[in-house]
Amino acid sequence: MPALISRSGAATDAAILDAIRREPDTTRIAIARALGVTPATVTNSVKRLLADGLVVESGRARSTGGKPASLLRVSTTSRWAIGCTVESDRIALVAMGIGGALRGRVMMPLRPAARAEEILDELERALRSLGALERTERAAFRGIGLADLRPGSEGISALITHLEELTDRPVVRGTPAVCAGLGSEWVGEQPGGEPWLTVHLGPTVGIALLIDGRPLLPWGGASGELAVDGGGIAADVDRALAAGLASRIHLDAAEQRVITAHARLTEAAAHGDSDATTIVTEGATCIARAVAGLIAPLGVRRVMVSGTSVAMAPRLYLEAMTAVLPDETRLRVSTVQPHPCAVGAAALALAHQD
Repeated sequence: MPALISRSGAATDAAILDAIRREPDTTRIAIARALGVTPATVTNSVKRLLADGLVVESGRARSTGGKPASLLRVSTTSRWAIGCTVESDRIALVAMGIGGALRGRVMMPLRPAARAEEILDELERALRSLGALERTERAAFRGIGLADLRPGSEGISALITHLEELTDRPVVRGTPAVCAGLGSEWVGEQPGGEPWLTVHLGPTVGIALLIDGRPLLPWGGASGELAVDGGGIAADVDRALAAGLASRIHLDAAEQRVITAHARLTEAAAHGDSDATTIVTEGATCIARAVAGLIAPLGVRRVMVSGTSVAMAPRLYLEAMTAVLPDETRLRVSTVQPHPCAVGAAALALAHQD
């Protein structure tokens, strides 16, 4: 049972707000029991959350003899944020409220030779269409969470600076794995109480360890990458090219968009191409071996796998990785739409404390 004794008032409020988000129509007593704090701590925090409009009383609990307890839930209109993912060939944005409902989404294809000015102009139009630049939305708009899925992250600092200047709100950057983990946790794929290891297949294999929505492994600047011998989507694509699958599944040896290339490979596997299936299965097996070597010393029994390719062939990844991981491991594939990284990036911004 986690204790909040050493936390600041703002951190305590954030934890209680998250508890109410997780369990709508809960009571103050139930929150105190779940978080291991005194009822007075919860009462004082809830007063602040009610005054700020972040929480509303939604009714009364069933009476047990005394005055019925008030039920609490988050105000779905009190806060919202944007999650942004940057890939080599596209930028995706989702607008999400604190209750987890999507308000809108925009997908921006990028030309290989797109100039920085073009990208920034497109971003401004996308933010405007989502309401982030509207004066009437200023009070509720919290900021932008950002996950960069490109190798090298070229120009990301300039992009962050531009977004902060444009919106006058903070831009919080998280690793793809942290954002993917937060995305699946935010919609309830990762139940609380036990740590979950998120394994995200991007240009590299990223990892993040979360418990109750809080990352215990790299949050921002650190890479959070898992060393995989013979695995990873780039290695899979190289094997497909070496096997002569380029023309059959439309792979370009010079293509820099490794996520897109691997998605084509995985799609072919999902549709029964035996050569593609063999390559993707071998790659998933290599990743599972690396994960098994990590979770054993950590004592982790819950693993969430995410990524564009994983979502295209979930059964393939589940079968290949389950065959390698310890029997007690609970393995899931994230099904968050439009993408766990984008949803998690928005959750990152919503959880950010100024």
